[in-house]
Amino acid sequence: MGASTKRAEVSTTSVSSTLVLKKLENAILSGHFKPRERLVERDLLVHFDVSRTIIREVLKMLEGKGLVKITPYRGAVVVDLTAKEVEDIYFLRQELEATAARLVVENVTRIEIQRLKALCKELEKHLTRRTDQMIEKDNEFHRALFHASGNNYLNEMVDYLGTKVHMVKFNAWSLPNRIEQSILEHRAMIAALERRNAKEFEKLVVDHLLFSKNSYVAQLKGVPRSRSLSTIKKQH
Repeated sequence: MGASTKRAEVSTTSVSSTLVLKKLENAILSGHFKPRERLVERDLLVHFDVSRTIIREVLKMLEGKGLVKITPYRGAVVVDLTAKEVEDIYFLRQELEATAARLVVENVTRIEIQRLKALCKELEKHLTRRTDQMIEKDNEFHRALFHASGNNYLNEMVDYLGTKVHMVKFNAWSLPNRIEQSILEHRAMIAALERRNAKEFEKLVVDHLLFSKNSYVAQLKGVPRSRSLSTIKKQH
C-alpha cells in the first residue's frame, strides 16, 4: 500500500468520524436521545454505515465532551444529572454569565449588536417552526452574545458548562409557551444592550438562565421518552 493510499484512508476516516460526531452530538443536544438513553453500538453501525472503530472513536469523543458516559458491559449512555449536580453547575453558570454580561455591555460594538440582531431573527424562525436546528442556532446566538465580552477564557467556561446541562434547556422548551417566551427574552437582551443598560442586561441573562434550571429540577423525576435511530436525518 502506497503512502498516498494510506493518507487517503486516514483522511476518509477523519471525515467519517467528523460527520458521525456532528450528527450524534446534534441528536443529543436537540433531545433526540434523552438522558439515561443507551446508544446501542450495533444500531449506530447500521445507521451510519461506518466501521466499529469509528463509532467507538466518536463515542469516546462524546464522553470527552461530557455528553455520554461509557461503562463496562453497558456501553454508552446519554448523561443524566441529579438535582444537586444541576444546582452546582448552575451556581457556577450564574456567577460566570453575570460576569460575562457586565463585560458584554462594556465591550460590545455596534457591528456585534447588528450581528446579534441577525442571529436572533434567524433563531426565531427555527424556534417558531420547531426545526431540528433550533438548539444549534440558539447555541450560536448565545456564543455570539458572550463573545462580545472580549474574554475568551470566560467564554470557553460558559460554553463548557452549557454543554454539560444541555438537557435542561431542551426540557424547558418542552413546556407550554416557553419557546415564545424565550424569543421575547432574546429581543429584550438586545434592546438592553443597545441602551447599554448593564443592570437590566445582567438581570435578563440570569433570569433566562435560571428559568430552565428551576423547571428542570421541578420535573427531574419525569421519565423521558425514547426515539428510534430511523428518525435521525443522515448528512452523508
